[in-house]
Amino acid sequence: MQHSLATLTTLVQEISGAENAMQAMKAIVARLSLLMEVPVCSLYLKSPSRSKLILAATQGLAESSVGKIRLALDEGLVGTIAATKHPLNLADAPTHDKFAFFPQAHEEPYHQFLGVPLIHLRQLTGVLVVQGKAKKPFSQEAEAFLVTIASQLAATLSNIQKSGEWIPSRKPRNPYKRFNGVISSSGVGIGTLTSIQTQVNLDKEPVKKGEGINEETLRFMSALEKVGDDLDRGASRIEKDLPEDIVSLFSVYRMMLDSPELKEGVLDWIQQGRSAHWSVRQTALDLAAVFEQADDPYMKARGEDVRNIAIKLLTQMAKRVKSTLPDKKTPIILAGHLISIADLSEYSTSQIQGIICTSGSALSHTSIVANALGIPAVMGVSDLDIDRYLQLPVVLDGNRGEVIISPPAAMLKEYRQLQRNEQKFTKSLADLKDQPAVTQDGFHVTLLTNTGLLADVSPGLLNGAEGIGLYRSEIPFLIHDNFPTEEEQYQVYKEVIDAYSPRPVAMRTLDIGGDKQLPYFEFKEENPYLGWRGVRFTLDNTALLVTQIRAMIRAGHGRENLQILIPMVSRIDEIKSIKEVIEQSIAELQKEGKQTSIPKLGIMIEVPSAMLLLDKMAPYIDFVSIGSNDLTQYLLAVDRNNPKVSRLFDNLHPAVLSALQIIREKCSQFNLPVSLCGEMASDPASVLLLIAMGYDRLSLSAHRIPKIKWLIRQTKREDMLRLLQKANEAEDEAEIRKMLNRKLKALGL
Repeated sequence: MQHSLATLTTLVQEISGAENAMQAMKAIVARLSLLMEVPVCSLYLKSPSRSKLILAATQGLAESSVGKIRLALDEGLVGTIAATKHPLNLADAPTHDKFAFFPQAHEEPYHQFLGVPLIHLRQLTGVLVVQGKAKKPFSQEAEAFLVTIASQLAATLSNIQKSGEWIPSRKPRNPYKRFNGVISSSGVGIGTLTSIQTQVNLDKEPVKKGEGINEETLRFMSALEKVGDDLDRGASRIEKDLPEDIVSLFSVYRMMLDSPELKEGVLDWIQQGRSAHWSVRQTALDLAAVFEQADDPYMKARGEDVRNIAIKLLTQMAKRVKSTLPDKKTPIILAGHLISIADLSEYSTSQIQGIICTSGSALSHTSIVANALGIPAVMGVSDLDIDRYLQLPVVLDGNRGEVIISPPAAMLKEYRQLQRNEQKFTKSLADLKDQPAVTQDGFHVTLLTNTGLLADVSPGLLNGAEGIGLYRSEIPFLIHDNFPTEEEQYQVYKEVIDAYSPRPVAMRTLDIGGDKQLPYFEFKEENPYLGWRGVRFTLDNTALLVTQIRAMIRAGHGRENLQILIPMVSRIDEIKSIKEVIEQSIAELQKEGKQTSIPKLGIMIEVPSAMLLLDKMAPYIDFVSIGSNDLTQYLLAVDRNNPKVSRLFDNLHPAVLSALQIIREKCSQFNLPVSLCGEMASDPASVLLLIAMGYDRLSLSAHRIPKIKWLIRQTKREDMLRLLQKANEAEDEAEIRKMLNRKLKALGL
């Protein structure tokens, strides 16, 4: 028996194309039985709620035994494989002391037995078995093939196994289900699941020939105009519920809708004979990819804006109409693949009790608006089949990132009480806006915000930010079809600096590289995380750096709150080179008759070498900012965007905590102000330890500031020092997080 890699690929593709879980499992056992030339192939899956192995599909045994044969994890030959996580290859299975006989399976004629475990991300998914009539073991080649197949199918079968949809039941199916996603806007929402029916699947729009260039062009241009009008009307409808600058997020959509990249890209495809539908889809996917290739989650989320605009255009061209709501008074949980802020404006904000997206991220503009409106939201609930659960009661737990379909009465009662408690808590947070973030024993923490778009500036001020700890300057570069001029950058930077004056504004220089591609300056690298990015890219493209530095210096003059922040520093000569550029830029600006001020210069510690060289870098810099996401990624050698290893990414890993303490001690030694940005700054558990370490400047998402401020005001640094000592003694992050969660619960979170 010989099978090529192509055989494996074909098998995996065939299964992935199945319409449902049962069809996929039947395809597996039927195809494997044929490929391995055996009379029996059976698939056992582990019950998601109990430690049982259940026969899920079979080719060769009695079909009536599917779902009825159930084994403990150490029962029978299949249970033995599950318990040991090791293949079993037998010549005569019935003679084995662990053999379990199930007469309903009709397996009496079969002696030859080979079973292998299905394991995905260290977790047992099930067991795959083949059987034959001969009294001899399967060949080594057959065993190797089945092991290989099991490793290929484990991920697919893990998703099926976790769903539980494959388990037959004599009782009426209970619609009660739980689904997990990404926390986007905190709080609890209770209502009827209602779908955005206007949406199309951008990734599945088929390739179509156009009906004529003129007709397709007219169709696209008409949709462009109508969507623009819809955006303008949506902004008018929602402005009474939102601050002016949040409403201006509609201008971001407007800007993308009117961008020459979108319009010209679509028209180019139409000229090549493609339909307007397909041309919009392809152009949008190409533009979105520019953002989605980014490592920075904020930048990645901007791809959602592009996709949302494309969906609005496709919906308009398809003339799809939104379904009628249950009624104007019924509380709803609004669900869709992606929900745009324009979609939200179509509904009464008092009726929307929650937002669910099966795609999307916590940094989308929909999340920003949801936070501003106080609507709980969960993104990335990829396993939820919205159509299946339409009109059913739903609890959306934005604090835990959970969606609960048809919750039992007792659970619903608990969540309603939680809602009431949260309303009181939210009111207390609003009262803290102008209060300092200071612990009960006098340790003051300056809370800064992260931002990038002009429309994102307002939330920081509204939530009491004391400055900008990280301004991502990439946005002007990513939304243009060429490098923006000095004057264009100056106008953008000045608006941000003026809005926050006299509060400090730390502007990060262009952080473009292999993981954040510009549409007009593309290049590929085998390992972009270790490649041409951050300060390496800007120093190698000196003209770009000089233009940006000049724009920043000009924008900062007269306000004296500008700080320039350099990303991805790993060498001392990089800082020296940046200082030379700043000095030369100031000299040139003064020759041109422009007034200037010398900005403070800081580095981001993201690369471990910067931490180890901090004593030698100190004479050349004025402050330090720690990029906790990248620092954790590089310390642990874990790509947090890779689902195979992302579970290993944790800011509370003992190595990360040790590194942060080293950095804090060195910064104190050299009198360098140090701030920390990234997910750690908005994670309550991490903040407890950061306080103990002495971090007195945190930069975080604007909408997380009130809760973190409340937490800081509930604590005593003296108590946190004892927690830090225990954390330093712990062996892993799970132990540390468990300890910190107990403390958070005691504090009232």
